[in-house]
Amino acid sequence: MAMPNAATDLCFRSKDGAFGVRLGATARDQMLGLCVRAGRLETGGVLIGRYTADRRMAEIELATGPGTDSRAGRSWLIRGVEGLQRLLDQWWSGGRGYYLGEWHFHPHAAPTPSGRDTRQMRSIAASPEYHCPEPVLLIIGGDPAGDFALHVEVHTRTGDRVRLGPTDSPPLPHRRRSSVSE
Repeated sequence: MAMPNAATDLCFRSKDGAFGVRLGATARDQMLGLCVRAGRLETGGVLIGRYTADRRMAEIELATGPGTDSRAGRSWLIRGVEGLQRLLDQWWSGGRGYYLGEWHFHPHAAPTPSGRDTRQMRSIAASPEYHCPEPVLLIIGGDPAGDFALHVEVHTRTGDRVRLGPTDSPPLPHRRRSSVSE
């Protein structure tokens, strides 16, 4: 497969085609940069973007960092909220985008969701406060400066977890090799 340029987006879709995620190159690079800076500590944030007109594809344009009130260790992250509502309000009021879900990094480990990850996403999907009945969970695992993998899933208001796999999207550019965990 040919190496794409840095502007290449990555696309993921459920087996039945009901759910899709397009991870914009800018958001992808934001997350990978934050992971590199975090080193051996977890990091993460929220995903912001929009939906396609048919609401079947979430288009991620921005990935925030963890916030100044966040706490992290080698295998845990408590994402803070400092300044987050202001940022979300700016995107919402400008018609630029919405809260789409959560992302985090498992340093030098598989991008497998923990029980805590699953419970948090179920809570977000069920909460009217988030205005997001089908939030995306994106986990980066491994070494963001070398070999890493992505895990993408959607959680529905009814409690279902829907795994998304890569579409005909090429690997990430530069030295990085992307794989998607199955």
